[in-house]
Amino acid sequence: MKNCKSCGNPLNEDSRFCPSCGAPVVGEEQITKKEPAASEVRQELFEERSTKRQFKQRTLIITAILAFIMFSSAAAAIILHKSPKELYLLSEYKTYQSSKEGWVDKYGDTIEFQEKMMKEPSSSEMTLSGKVEMDSLSNEQDLEMIQESFNQASLTAKTEQDPISNQGYYKLALNVDKERALDVEMFQTKDRLGLKVPILYEKFLYLNIDEYGEFMRMIDPSYAGTETLEVSDLEWQDLKLTEKEQEYIQKRYGAFLLDNLDGENFKMKKGVEFKREGETMKVREVTLKLSSSETKNLVNDFMDHLIKDEKLHNMIVTRVQKVSKAGSPDAKELKRQLLDGLKAAKQETKGFRFSKGFSSTLIINKDEQIIDRKVTTAFGGSKNQVNMKLRSKNVPYGKDRKTEEFSVALTPEKDEEPKLMFRITNDVTIKKDTRKENLNASYKLEEYEELVEIKFSMKSDIAGEQGGKQKIKRDFNLNFVGGDFTNMPSAFKGTFKQTNDLNLKKDYSNGKFELKLGLADEWDSGTVTLKVDYKTKLKDKLEMPDLKPDSGGGLSLVNITEDEMYRIQEEVGINLMELGVKYGLVPEDVYQFDIYDEASYDGYYDLEDEDTKDKL
Repeated sequence: MKNCKSCGNPLNEDSRFCPSCGAPVVGEEQITKKEPAASEVRQELFEERSTKRQFKQRTLIITAILAFIMFSSAAAAIILHKSPKELYLLSEYKTYQSSKEGWVDKYGDTIEFQEKMMKEPSSSEMTLSGKVEMDSLSNEQDLEMIQESFNQASLTAKTEQDPISNQGYYKLALNVDKERALDVEMFQTKDRLGLKVPILYEKFLYLNIDEYGEFMRMIDPSYAGTETLEVSDLEWQDLKLTEKEQEYIQKRYGAFLLDNLDGENFKMKKGVEFKREGETMKVREVTLKLSSSETKNLVNDFMDHLIKDEKLHNMIVTRVQKVSKAGSPDAKELKRQLLDGLKAAKQETKGFRFSKGFSSTLIINKDEQIIDRKVTTAFGGSKNQVNMKLRSKNVPYGKDRKTEEFSVALTPEKDEEPKLMFRITNDVTIKKDTRKENLNASYKLEEYEELVEIKFSMKSDIAGEQGGKQKIKRDFNLNFVGGDFTNMPSAFKGTFKQTNDLNLKKDYSNGKFELKLGLADEWDSGTVTLKVDYKTKLKDKLEMPDLKPDSGGGLSLVNITEDEMYRIQEEVGINLMELGVKYGLVPEDVYQFDIYDEASYDGYYDLEDEDTKDKL
């Protein structure tokens, strides 16, 4: 029997409320049900929090998806619904970037190696040889002998140079039948220049840079110029635009176009059909048209923009000073000259008239690349307007082919003025490591009803296009179709072969060139062949001649005495005569040697005559 905990009266077993006071009956079972265990409480709380977390996660995911859809839609709207003006300028920029990347893909390794040569010492060796086989030369004995001598001759050049220390050593040799006939050695340091012709005189004749004025007064006592010879230490890096400069130019002149070209001047057509080699693609056509006055205003505004661009002026002046260090005006004077030139150019353009305004039509593919461009305008003075039509193409088709074209035509309004037309096309097939090209070019000049026309065609096979090891073969034809070319052959036909072996990791670049040119006309025919082999290696240190004052390896031009100069002249004269006799340039009976190797000239030169001594 249970009792009520509130009033103490007895309760029935199944009572839920006290019949006496009405208080709820709270027993052990009820307590257990109303107050769950701690583990059950934690589980209940965990389940509740999990439910809330899952709800939040679902909310975040849904929000992210919605945001992505919103931003994607906005981006798509920007990309797919660009204004004609935005699409025109953007496609020009993207096409330029694509062309730049293609150039780097083709010549990037070569450019990088050349840049390394501008920063590190290098050693180079080159051999030039040739062969002439002309029908006309075989008809005369003297000409045939000259032809044979040329065919046996070769020219070798060796170079050691360090662009950082501005030092170099150069050796040039003429070889006949693999035997050295004549060689010249030169060197340059920051302090000295030297020259030696060993076969004529065995020592270097050198000039110290700071003795240049003294040396010039030895030749001309009235000389009043610079006292020190300036040796250029100019490097390509000094002339290149920095990234900041490139960015500045792009921003400034890109903003100029955006601000000065009205959106109403641009028109766009979508879904235009463009056909090439049996293929049809859907493209967008964007046209920029300016009236005569709008074109003139744009040109004048652009000239004003250049005139006000002080940063660009500084870029130009800095590079002019680096190129022409000796005697170059100061920066202020160069800026004044540049500004005067720009103002004069603007004054000239004020008299220009653009009778037909300016029109540029771009055909743009889905990648926002320009595949066809047409530009037309007319410019000139009031009485001599010239119509200009320019076209360029870069159209991909098939799997791995594209056609390239560039043409320009200048036709004056007056028929008696010269008309000029230039056009070049190239059909290109590109596969993994090969490239085939079929190039055709023509040049026409019509003046006073006379036509001058030159045609050029070339087929190329290129293996290993991306640099490194590469082989190239080009077969070409050059024809003079019209015009007066009486002093030269009417046609040239030839083959150019090239082998490149460039390794950036091992710091070398080797190669071979061979040009075989066939000449033909109604009077003569034959072939001329030129070969070039070269090897270049980057190195740690140069090999320069030692010309210390006490080494005996050279003579200072400023300190040579009159007696020394006379002996040098005499030795050079005798060696020249020997050389002439050896190679048949001087008859043997004019110059002979006795058993003591002393010279006798049989009256050809009289060594007792003072005038002859001076000549020697």
